[in-house]
Amino acid sequence: MRLRRSPRRTRMPTVLATQVDERRLAEAPVSQDGSCWAVATAYHLVIVSLDSQPHHLPWDQVEHGSWNAEERVFRLRRTGGQEEVVLQVPGGLRQEGRYVPVDVTAFARALRQRVEAALVHSAVTTLPSGQVASASVRRDPNGILYSVTSPPHHQVAGTEDEEALRELERQTRSTVGLPIR
Repeated sequence: MRLRRSPRRTRMPTVLATQVDERRLAEAPVSQDGSCWAVATAYHLVIVSLDSQPHHLPWDQVEHGSWNAEERVFRLRRTGGQEEVVLQVPGGLRQEGRYVPVDVTAFARALRQRVEAALVHSAVTTLPSGQVASASVRRDPNGILYSVTSPPHHQVAGTEDEEALRELERQTRSTVGLPIR
């Protein structure tokens, strides 16, 4: 009986792996030549590259993540209306003289788990103007709880909407025992 070899998996170059100072949960290349990788750790999404210093994005700053299989793109919506993070994953890489397909399953799973772990509680409402708003309590990498709203308070127009958003945030904070501001 002949044993089947497990399929080859892409491997992050050692020179990039040494730039990550936390335990790596999963990683995926985000450049066609394998010179840039996205790494999921317990506390951060770390982008490492041969061209620059590592960039750390704490999981509590990621409101939502999605995967588009056709485009091979992860889109991470950040809290507070900050710019979206877009990670383009190639279908495969040339490593050790062979083409190796990129499997994103482990990275997608780690991304989902870490984003969910940073979210403690959330609530959604419709403001008097008809705009949908949410408030959430999140946990930062140091374990500190804080609240954010979407849209942020400074982007809400009108006294009724401002008060409704403040009340939603007060209720959300109260639910988890945070002081009401």
